[in-house]
Amino acid sequence: MPTDQTDYSPIFEPIKIGNVEIKNRIAMAPMNMNYTDPGGRPSRQQLAYYAARAKGGTGLIVVEAVLATKAPWASTYEKYDNLSIARGKEIRSMANLAEHIHAFGAKVFVQLAVSPGRQGSAEGSGIQPHAPSAVAWEVQPHKLPRGFEPQAIFRALGYQGEIPTTPEGILELAKKIPGAHLGGELPREITVDEIQELVRDIGQSALHSRIAGYDGVEIHAPHGYLMHSFFSERSNRRSDQYGGSFENRIRMLMECIRSIRAKVGPDYTVGVRISASEDLPGGFDPHFTARIAKRCEEEGASFIHLSDGSYEAMNDFLPDKDGQVVEKAAIIKQGLGIPLICPSVHSPKSVAKALREGKADMISQGRQQIADPDWVNKVSEGRTGDIVRCTRCNLGCIGRFMLGLPGKCDLNPMVGQEEFMDEYMKRTYAPVKTRVWQTMQEIGVEPSVPMPGEL
Repeated sequence: MPTDQTDYSPIFEPIKIGNVEIKNRIAMAPMNMNYTDPGGRPSRQQLAYYAARAKGGTGLIVVEAVLATKAPWASTYEKYDNLSIARGKEIRSMANLAEHIHAFGAKVFVQLAVSPGRQGSAEGSGIQPHAPSAVAWEVQPHKLPRGFEPQAIFRALGYQGEIPTTPEGILELAKKIPGAHLGGELPREITVDEIQELVRDIGQSALHSRIAGYDGVEIHAPHGYLMHSFFSERSNRRSDQYGGSFENRIRMLMECIRSIRAKVGPDYTVGVRISASEDLPGGFDPHFTARIAKRCEEEGASFIHLSDGSYEAMNDFLPDKDGQVVEKAAIIKQGLGIPLICPSVHSPKSVAKALREGKADMISQGRQQIADPDWVNKVSEGRTGDIVRCTRCNLGCIGRFMLGLPGKCDLNPMVGQEEFMDEYMKRTYAPVKTRVWQTMQEIGVEPSVPMPGEL
């Protein structure tokens, strides 16, 4: 029986992002769970995993960072085997993922990623990471999230020696232990020609995404990865057209938006995910991000999706506190005319409050959606007391991911097993309006034969 009488109506108001109507204000944030099949193809487990969250009532699914370039030197994250949509041959398997999620009731965007930048590694690829400048990243030990204690990481990776206690000692030891990922390798400076190759590739990958039936795309530019590192004076020391001034530091992102728009047209939904801040000496703050967000809108972006921090400040990237990014989101939303999505609010009351106060237009959840895929349905039915609350322990999801293992959840034994559950694999049959049919309608051409399902 429903027990919670709180007014959660703001959560269930539909919202339009670009031309996409979304039934409620909850999105699933993109999180790689190491479920991808070899070759960057979606696995049965991936299909079922996303289906569980769609069936649980989530309005929008954003599919985890999908490789949007064919450049081999951009794939320096091979240990984590991202999905890919950069090649035409990948369209059909990615289309199957989009159709599966749609069959369970959610809209779906695909997040397009061109490179981890200086946060990549030669560990799996043998290729030196690249970045705006030859500046390695170093985690700030006081910025490590729960579950990432260096001692535990070193022991899990087989190190049996003495573990230092000073930040300097921890970072020095991390450089000697493969897979510790507490400090980066020295990257090489990416060339202008290589930047332009990535810009061209992301445009083509957006077209592939549209053909595959995704409702929109999201440019991956947060968390210290390549595009983020162009924004920051901590990592960008270039003196050419991609460094120095504000416009130069955001140039690659603006070029990516233009490249995508040139391929998919003005009406397709195109968004950008960026970190709200860096919260480190010499790093940018929410006021700087607000300027980026406004420029994205001016270039034709349909929405902004926030995250926070980077590998150097991981407890911003993986917040320890509920609603940690909300006040930053409020700053960035001021003067913005497109929807803003704020991450990591788990409490239903806090979600409703942030939406009601206009600090965000949608809320995205990552770890909470892993812990309980039925979060939205339970709130809708007044069963908030039944929600499996994420404790932000980071052990089954992030901890296993960092070790190269498939994601699990200490609170939800179903995670990683969804493919064996018929309720998430069996989907209804329905007529599919293909991209060709939809495009004909968009340009005002009347189909000469009946639509599928009307024969």
